Amino acid sequence: MAKARKSRGTYLRERVRITADHTRKATALIASGKVEGRGLEFADVGCPGLILRVTPLSAGWFLKTERSTVRLGDMDALPVAAAREAALRSRLALKDGRRPDEDLALFGQALQQTGDVDAAADAAFPVEVHEPPSAEHRRKHGPWTWADLVHEFLAAQLPRKKSSWAPQFERHLRYRGYGSIENERLETLRVEDLERVRDAIADEVAISSVARAVHQSKAALDWAWRYKRRQSRLGAVAWWESFDIEYSSGTRDHVPTLAELGRTLALAERHRVLGTTGQETTPGTLAALWATVLTAQRTGPLGGTRLDRIIPMEGRPSWQVWTWSGSDMKGGRSGGRPHALPIPPAAIEILARFEDPETDSPYLFPSRVDGRHVTSEGIAGLLDRLQGRSKPSRAPKPGKTPRAPTPRTNLFEKHGIRSWVPHDARRSLGTFLDDEDLGGAASAILAHKTGKRDDEHARLEDVTRRVYAKAQRLELKARGMEAWVTAVIAAYEREVASLDRAASRPGKR
Repeated sequence: MAKARKSRGTYLRERVRITADHTRKATALIASGKVEGRGLEFADVGCPGLILRVTPLSAGWFLKTERSTVRLGDMDALPVAAAREAALRSRLALKDGRRPDEDLALFGQALQQTGDVDAAADAAFPVEVHEPPSAEHRRKHGPWTWADLVHEFLAAQLPRKKSSWAPQFERHLRYRGYGSIENERLETLRVEDLERVRDAIADEVAISSVARAVHQSKAALDWAWRYKRRQSRLGAVAWWESFDIEYSSGTRDHVPTLAELGRTLALAERHRVLGTTGQETTPGTLAALWATVLTAQRTGPLGGTRLDRIIPMEGRPSWQVWTWSGSDMKGGRSGGRPHALPIPPAAIEILARFEDPETDSPYLFPSRVDGRHVTSEGIAGLLDRLQGRSKPSRAPKPGKTPRAPTPRTNLFEKHGIRSWVPHDARRSLGTFLDDEDLGGAASAILAHKTGKRDDEHARLEDVTRRVYAKAQRLELKARGMEAWVTAVIAAYEREVASLDRAASRPGKR
């Protein structure tokens, strides 16, 4: 028998397969006055949610679900088999949105008269126990569960998303917190249920990710309500409109220093195995992190850079020009306009260290999966692992216990690096080139209007406009890229030397 433990409240709890021995024990405890505290609960492992609650004066059967507790009847009135039948039928009634109280009262009366559990169930419960429909049948005809909604919504939306964004889009609907409603029918959900999910997700991820999960949950429900109302059974009122989160993205203004960027690159190279999988960071991901710092480009288009879009730069031997079409850039602030960026030889030499001669990938930054490229999520994930962050878990499969995240070392904190994300490198480049009196080059390199109104930024916006109007102004960009790449590599080499010195000190390894 499982050891008793405190349940929520003041009841002691034992998880067992309830038999007649437990009802006899309950009767003896009550008769002898030996029920301690508020009482004892036997939780039946054979029938999820079935509880035999023993108090100093009486004992009764209960069904406990995530949303409600139903009293099934007195222990003396319901043998164990009858209690299990009552629990099963009550759970079905709750899933149908009905309270089973009247059915339970009739069941108790019929059982008292007949003494036959099956006959009493036939007389009392209007719902027969059937095999549940297959997921395929349910998704075609309804009624949908939350898992069905997510499946169908993603099937409709992901083909329309860029391959670099699709994994992130899906991730925000796959957090472990959704597990509590995964099998709940949409027609029975309430705003309070979604709020519990929201709060559970907040225990896993940053508030900005929680906000995206809230937004995409509402988008999925809006889609089903508009296009799949028959299958979803969502009804006439969009009750989820009041579901929200108190969050404002604000304006991020963190500017990593050259030392922080160089130290990050050095640490990423030294710590190729991060997390708990035992897998090394791929050469393509390391190269993409380097390229993120060296070019300050948005990681979506950057990760998908194609080899057949790289051309020599006229008038600058050994230089390359990386190009992205309007469709590559679509969705960024560049408004879907083509973009070209000169790459100095020093940057090309750095990235060549990570080339795999065995691969025939069409991409400059190939992923571990054949035919795919490194994504924004992959680059951000590497930075997360360097900072000791666990990847958010998906909801566990039914019957599986979720694993607690394994503690990891925060290499940023250990080495004095402030937290930064890929987009912050753009501010670093812009600030550096402004200080070098190359602000116009920075604006062209970043392909980005600032939206600011002071004279200097207005001048840079005008430069950006003229750059697009005159075939990318590659020479202007090249001057900025040469200065920035030289500074980044010098910072990296200083940080490598510093880490080497620290490792050679007595007691260090």
